Amino acid sequence: MRPTLPTAPSSHRDLDPLLLLPVRLFVMCLLADLHWHEAAVLANTLRVKPHSVSLHAELLVAAGYVSIRVTGRRTKMRLTPLGLDRLTGHVTALQKVASTAALLVTTRHGAPRSPT
Repeated sequence: MRPTLPTAPSSHRDLDPLLLLPVRLFVMCLLADLHWHEAAVLANTLRVKPHSVSLHAELLVAAGYVSIRVTGRRTKMRLTPLGLDRLTGHVTALQKVASTAALLVTTRHGAPRSPT
């Protein structure tokens, strides 16, 4: 008897194209508490250049996922309610994809072996 496969995302709306790049996904994850965070701190946490975070943030702002507030030389960011909704949907879809992939590999090749 074949195991039942978990349901894979059914459409392009399940996986958000803007969040397929790890830097954008991780920025969104760091902002998931809906508080304001300094862009420089986010860049340092992710070990990327601040300019990189700024470029990705522009796309997230344009999509309505992130709000930006500039005070002097400091840029702060926070997730919007829409951003939290899209992040939650994307992560749920990624979990389904990963579960399906793991099950396909396991049923095809057996349980993963420990590297020894």
